[in-house]
Amino acid sequence: MYDTGWIRQSLDADWNAFQGILKTALDSPYALLSSIDAYILRKPGKQLRPALALCAARICGTPGPLSHAVAAVAEMIHTASLLHDDVADNAETRRGDRSVQKLYGPRASILLGDYWFARAFQILMQYDGLQLLPLYADAIRALSEGEMLQMEKAQTLDLTFDQYDTICENKTVSLFRTAMLSGALSVPEKGISSAFRSVFEKTAYHLGMAFQIHDDMMDYQPVVDSGKPYYQDIRESKITLPLLGAMANAGDGEHRLQVAGWIRRLEQGNEPALNRIIRFVQEYDGLGYAGNVLQHHLEQAKVQLRPLPDSPWKDYLLKISDT
Repeated sequence: MYDTGWIRQSLDADWNAFQGILKTALDSPYALLSSIDAYILRKPGKQLRPALALCAARICGTPGPLSHAVAAVAEMIHTASLLHDDVADNAETRRGDRSVQKLYGPRASILLGDYWFARAFQILMQYDGLQLLPLYADAIRALSEGEMLQMEKAQTLDLTFDQYDTICENKTVSLFRTAMLSGALSVPEKGISSAFRSVFEKTAYHLGMAFQIHDDMMDYQPVVDSGKPYYQDIRESKITLPLLGAMANAGDGEHRLQVAGWIRRLEQGNEPALNRIIRFVQEYDGLGYAGNVLQHHLEQAKVQLRPLPDSPWKDYLLKISDT
């Protein structure tokens, strides 16, 4: 889902300029810092947020250095949040390789995340993007609040659908929205950017929700050689939409305490409890429930894109919504 390889090829010079800013931003005379940065950049992931930023910029006008910079800033903030998350979750892997916190230690991962955050804001100011600073500050606040709410609900195990939506919006939608808005606002054609602001906000909401739901579904769908650990969320006592959906299908009031009991036993190392949760999600079609919500958000993303003028960049956003 969300393969951006074809977008990157089409963006061509803009994509290369974004990559150049990203690499230059992370240049350092310090050997350890440089080696960890190189380790991360050798396997950068989908880089969807920069692609969204640059597509929005092209839809609104003529991308320039600020457009390339905001694409880099979006990727840097996303990566910084992952470096911190991996420490919080004691994650063993990231993108199929050992996580930074396992390979270099949690202190290095936290400090590197701080460094990427700091450099992101410096890049934004270096390219005269000070007016966009509130967007990124709000995104980082939302990322933190989303993680904290998820941690709270992993302790109480009383997550509601509304709270799940809030977690998704804070953890994922926030940076999708910021990437698209900052890309749109980075071009000289400010009138067009303002006219389409609500389109980008609504599209980012539905794409971000779909992205997070898909990610949560994949945790219950082991894929050979995917490079992604599975059943990780439930091992961390995180209730996500497949399990919420299964409880809704089964009758939440009747099964909530039972599910909570399995999670508590799993926390104590009881592996049969994990198997029972997996069977419960299968028996009550939790993945089917989540899949229906996922499709709703993808369809709504396409609806929100209709007001945009026809262009290859609108087509790319529509193609993302079809995946």
